Amino acid sequence: MRRHRGRWLFLIVLLAGVLAFTGFWYLAAGDTRDGEPDTGGVYVEGMAGAPLRINPLFAAGNSVDQSLASLIFAGLTRLDAKGVAFPDLAETWTLSQDGTVYTFRLRPNLLWHDGKPLTAEDVVFTYELLRSQDAPSRPPAARVLEGATITQLDSLTVSIALPQPFAPLPAYLTLGILPAHLLAGSTASQLYESAFNQQPVGAGPYRLEQLGANAAVLAAHSAYHFNQPYIPRFEMRFFRDQGALLAALKAGELDGAFLQSPLGPTETFELERRRDLRLQALDTGHLTCVFLNLDLPLFEDRRLRQALLYSIDRDGIVSLLGGQAVRADSPVPPGNWAYSPSLTRYGVDANLAAILLDEAGWAKGADGVRRRGATALAFTLVTDSDPVRVEIAQRIAKSWGDIGARVTVQPAGLTTIVREIIEPRRHEAVLFSIDAAQPDPDPYPAWHSSQATARGGNLASFSSKAVDALLEEARGNVNHARRRELYAQFQELFAQEVPAIPLYVSTALYVQKNAVADVKAGLLTQPGDRFWQAHEWYIKGR
Repeated sequence: MRRHRGRWLFLIVLLAGVLAFTGFWYLAAGDTRDGEPDTGGVYVEGMAGAPLRINPLFAAGNSVDQSLASLIFAGLTRLDAKGVAFPDLAETWTLSQDGTVYTFRLRPNLLWHDGKPLTAEDVVFTYELLRSQDAPSRPPAARVLEGATITQLDSLTVSIALPQPFAPLPAYLTLGILPAHLLAGSTASQLYESAFNQQPVGAGPYRLEQLGANAAVLAAHSAYHFNQPYIPRFEMRFFRDQGALLAALKAGELDGAFLQSPLGPTETFELERRRDLRLQALDTGHLTCVFLNLDLPLFEDRRLRQALLYSIDRDGIVSLLGGQAVRADSPVPPGNWAYSPSLTRYGVDANLAAILLDEAGWAKGADGVRRRGATALAFTLVTDSDPVRVEIAQRIAKSWGDIGARVTVQPAGLTTIVREIIEPRRHEAVLFSIDAAQPDPDPYPAWHSSQATARGGNLASFSSKAVDALLEEARGNVNHARRRELYAQFQELFAQEVPAIPLYVSTALYVQKNAVADVKAGLLTQPGDRFWQAHEWYIKGR
C-alpha cells in the first residue's frame, strides 16, 4: 500500500512538473514571438506640426511631411537602425569593376497603391525631377546624382554611371520614388504646388486614406513587397505644439509620440514612471562642437587643443539639455555602423590639461592668464543667442578660464554667424551644430582639407594628409568592413589631433506603449527613419 502511495505521489509531482514546464514554454514562446505576430488593431501616433507637402522631393524641411513620406513611399534602398543601406524597391545591385557604374535591379511585380505597376521608368523619372534646375529644394540625393548618367536598361533595371567612384551612393537612394504614370509632364516647380502632395500615391507599407487638418489616416498596402503590415491602420495626429502633444500622450489618447524638443525634469519623470510606456532616445546626428580656427597660430599646437577638451565637463553640458542629447565621443554619430568612441579617453582632468599647457610652453602669469612669450591665451567664443547655448558657452569659458585661458563669449544671430563669421573663417572659436547624420557617415564633407572653403563643411580649416588619404579611400571602397576600418582609423586620428571639440549629439525622444512590439528604431538621419521596418510592428494581444 505504501509502495502504491509513493508511486501516485511520484506521478502527481511529475504531472505538476510537466504542466509547469508547458506553461513556462507557452509564456516564453509568446514573449519571443516564434510564431506569427498578431495582426490587427490601430496604431495612433502624435507629432507637433502639420503636413504641407507629403512628397519625397520636398519633405526634408518638415518633420511631419518626412515622417508620412517614409510610410507612404519607398526608395531603391532603405537604411536600418545603424544606417546600413539594404535593398528596398531594388532587389539587388551590382557595381562595375572601376567602381563608377551601379546597376539596380528592381523586385518583380512591384505595385503602386493604385494598383499600377512600378517600373524602372518611375525611377528615372524621379531622379530627373530631383536633378532639374527648377527644383525648389535639394535633398541630399540631388547633390550626389549631379553629373551622373541615369539610364533605364529595361523595365526592371536602371544604371547610374558616376563621374568617379562613390561608395556611399546606395545610402542616398532611400529617396521615395514617384509615380510617372500620374506625374509625367510635370516640372519640379509645378509639382511643388500640385494637389498630389496632399493626395500622394506611393509604394510604401501604408497608403493614405484620409488627410485632414488634425490627422492622417493610413491603411496597410496589401501588395507591399515586404509583406502586408501586421497593423492594418495607422493614424498620425498633428498637434499645434509639443505641450499639446504631451497632454494627449498623458491622457492615453496616443500609442506613440515623437518628441523633438527637450522636456523639463518634471515631464521626463512623469513619463519614466509610467509602466505602460517605453521611452527611447534616438540619435539625430546633429553634432554640436566648438570649432577652433586652425588657420590661427594660437591653435596650431595639438597639446593646447587637447587641454581645452580635457577641461570641459561634457556630461554636465548634456544635463542642461533636458535629456535630449548624449555626449559626443566622435565626429561620427553614435549608433551609426561606422561609430568608434575614440574620445572617451577625454574625461574631465584639469590637472592633465595644465600639464599639457605647460609642455606646450603656455605659462600661467600672476593674473591667472597663460602666455607663450608675448602671446596671451585669449580668444572669443562665438555662439548663437539661444539662452541655453549662451549658458553652455559660458560654462565652457569658465572651464577654460580655470586652466588659464581668457575667453570672451560673444552671442550673435545665426545668420550673422554663418555669413559673417563662419563662411569667411573669421572666428577664433565658434559653438555650432552640424548635421553629421547624412544618409552615409562619410566624414569627407566636414573634415577633408579640400572642404576648408567658404562654402565647405570643414569649419575648423583642418588639414591632414593622413586623414585625407583615409577619407578618399573610404569614399571609393565599397567593402563595408574595410570602410569601417578606415573610419575607425580616422576617428583615432581625430582624437589625437582634436581639430574641434565635440560636445554632444542631439536626440529625439520616442515614446510608445509597451503593447507596440518589434519596434527597432535607431539612428535618425531624418525623422521618418524610425519607421524603417514599421511593416513588422504589431500590437500585442490582438
